[in-house]
Amino acid sequence: MNAGQALAAVLARERRRVVAHLARSLGLPQLGLAEDAVQAAALRALERWPLDGLPANPAGWLYRVARHEAIDSLRHDGRAEALPDDESQLPVHPAPAGRFGGELDDDELALVFAACHPLLPPATQVALALRTLAGLELKAIAPLVFANEAALAQRLARAREMLAGQPLRVPAGHELPARREAVATTLALMFHLGMRAGGRAGSTEGAHDAMTTCWEAIHLARALAAHPATAHGDADALAALLLLHGARLSGSIDDAGDIVPLPGQPRDRWDAGMIRMGFVHLQASQRAAQSSRWHLLAGIAAEHAIAPDHDRTDWAAIVRYYDALLALDPSAAPRLGHAIALAEAGEPAAAHSRLEALLPEVPTALRAHTLAALARAHERLGDIGASLDLLAQAEACAPHPADARLLARRREALAEGLRRSSRTRTRPAGR
Repeated sequence: MNAGQALAAVLARERRRVVAHLARSLGLPQLGLAEDAVQAAALRALERWPLDGLPANPAGWLYRVARHEAIDSLRHDGRAEALPDDESQLPVHPAPAGRFGGELDDDELALVFAACHPLLPPATQVALALRTLAGLELKAIAPLVFANEAALAQRLARAREMLAGQPLRVPAGHELPARREAVATTLALMFHLGMRAGGRAGSTEGAHDAMTTCWEAIHLARALAAHPATAHGDADALAALLLLHGARLSGSIDDAGDIVPLPGQPRDRWDAGMIRMGFVHLQASQRAAQSSRWHLLAGIAAEHAIAPDHDRTDWAAIVRYYDALLALDPSAAPRLGHAIALAEAGEPAAAHSRLEALLPEVPTALRAHTLAALARAHERLGDIGASLDLLAQAEACAPHPADARLLARRREALAEGLRRSSRTRTRPAGR
């Protein structure tokens, strides 16, 4: 493993903890400075580690260098009164054991909930949490909150200013429920971004590296469900959802590094251990007084997990889950999922009408998916020509070349099926 690979592994594992402890040392008003200092320390590591070798404690090295960078910046800006007390060591942290090992310590937990403060608009909470929690670049976060990078940077700067007087601590009692949904949304989006990056990496090795974000999101969800301050049925439902989706990641990328859609995934490649773990959390989620959207989404994922194959999926049950979900969340993504489930459950006409109504208002990020779903509904209704046209439109607005390739393969397969059917119909009798 070269220095760059070693650094990437350390940052994937420890970046959040380094930022959290540095933010505690500097104070929450300096959260942006803490993030910048850790980035500067990472750049310094790329210079020094190839020459000096990998430090015995890489995370501790990053923390010390980042702290010195932050203090130098404070001095340069004339903010000597803001200098923290001497604290140059990163506290000892249990070594991770396995893919989801390691504990979520209180500073990390406090940082997650500090970013999801109800003083901020919900979308800004999630954006700030994704930035501080996962270190994601603005260009990855911006589409999720329907903003461009420049506007998002300004929004996050204002958010940090608004949080300047807030303590960095784990909220308790009545403060916790107001932040729980934003934290759960952050982890779900963190998983989704890792999954999408894995399907767009262009190689199996790159895909596995990109999916590190998925494993980290699962680890955090499980830690939230286990931590005494945040244990709740919603956290277990979220952990179940991410585990059941995570179990399918091993079958979602082919040998060329391209996306394999759910119907074509080899189910013997799904991670049976993660599925079992997901059902343990799903059972534990029943301690919640009422079902949240995380419970319903986990129920949908469970139906896919227990189906022997795609054709024997209980789509009627999935439609019922979506019916309940739409009562809680009538936004575009659940409406799209509901329509897809209707088509698969043998109601393509109902799916078609819902998708036609959704298309004019669907967010840009979901437009290609909506067109592809509408193509599937037309295919089920026997209108192959319209289906091919919609797939071509979806391909043209696909958000990434990997998505476009997937749609192109589907369109070519459908066109080839149409050509074979045409040849069969025109073949002379008796031949």
